[in-house]
Amino acid sequence: MKKRQMILAGLFTMIVLSIEGASGVMARESGVEVWENNDSLTGYTATFRYSDEEAVKVELKGSFQFYVDGEEAVYAGGYNLEEGDAMENYLIGPEDWTKGGNYVHIGDEGYVTAMEKDDTGIWTCSLDLPGGYYLYQYNVYSDEETFTSIPDPTNIAAVNAFGAHQQRSQFYVPYNEETMSPYYDWSWCLPAEEGERGTLEGIQYEGVDGRIMNAEIYLPAHYDAEREKPYKVLYLSHGGWGDEGDWFYQGHAGNIMDRLAAQGVCEEFVIVTMNNDVFPSGGWWIEWEAEKYIPNICDCLIPYIEEHYNVSEKPGDRAFAGLSSGAVVTGNLLHHDPSAFGYFGLFSCSATYSFPELEDYSTFKDTDIFLAGGWADYCVSNKENNYSDEDVMVVTYAEKLDEKEIPYNNGEGILLVPGNHDWFTWPQVLKTYISTTLWKA
Repeated sequence: MKKRQMILAGLFTMIVLSIEGASGVMARESGVEVWENNDSLTGYTATFRYSDEEAVKVELKGSFQFYVDGEEAVYAGGYNLEEGDAMENYLIGPEDWTKGGNYVHIGDEGYVTAMEKDDTGIWTCSLDLPGGYYLYQYNVYSDEETFTSIPDPTNIAAVNAFGAHQQRSQFYVPYNEETMSPYYDWSWCLPAEEGERGTLEGIQYEGVDGRIMNAEIYLPAHYDAEREKPYKVLYLSHGGWGDEGDWFYQGHAGNIMDRLAAQGVCEEFVIVTMNNDVFPSGGWWIEWEAEKYIPNICDCLIPYIEEHYNVSEKPGDRAFAGLSSGAVVTGNLLHHDPSAFGYFGLFSCSATYSFPELEDYSTFKDTDIFLAGGWADYCVSNKENNYSDEDVMVVTYAEKLDEKEIPYNNGEGILLVPGNHDWFTWPQVLKTYISTTLWKA
């Protein structure tokens, strides 16, 4: 007899409802349901239901694609492909997933499939999926060609009080050691046990141009405002078109931190995220916007955090990291003043402008630099004719550091994890960064 299990995973809570037997399953008009299925190669099936009587057509769009781990054809977004070939030729959907195929996740929204109306008028679709956190949305058509992409209205992503928002819904598929490789055990992103969970606070501070800016702060499970030894702080930046909610609501940063601290892998520390998308003059990551976001971070946000929370004011107790365009912010902060932070993490660099030409790089050597990305990440390496000479990807940034004899990644080379430029990559990177690097010396 099949066992149905509905799993809704939030930032710090997970609600599990199990109902034995098909006859006992309550009809649900809409939403996503993850259930154990002996007929599935993975052991689990996700069933999606969407209610919309006006829709002409509905598609499910989400992070439901895979590639063979280490496949050279997808490295750096197809860097090594011959002319006429395409990375898409090496991706597989859930319908082709096989046990023992050495497949790993790729892409936030690359898989699109049609949903069908059932006898009750509900649009439905079912996928057999291995373990992990998945993002999805619906393409709802008003005619045969015009559609709007929306999150699941019954599974809206978490938000904070100040407007941080996520455009896609999310759900979790458990790990089954009998049907899946250990890679699919993403339980390290789940909420920790009661008593070991930190808290999130939305905060506002006055920014560099006098506007009120939004940020979010994670306080560890045993945060003590009166503790004699102040807490260290990791500042994290989102990527392009993101906000202060991304790292917590899509990247599971709080849950990752909770679990690692509870296991004794790291000490408890504070995490702060900011909204850099408030500097939109053609894209906040462009070069001249650094004149705004650098003082905004260094002269406004950090002083606010150090005034209102029990955190250290020593540069060595601060770390700054960012993904994609947030890696641009990180790199420009590094170039501006290497001594302002003890650690700099550049995840999936998309461009870091004007690597400084100096006679003395000793201040760069006195800080800790960490470079990482996804194996299939198009921001890992420059592809000829795709990027301008100014652009610096992960590999070419490492080459610049090598040229100047500036160490990075504890001398162990760039970290590449399974994934693309996506939310399969960055939680893995963050987990490794905290486990191996931050305040480990």
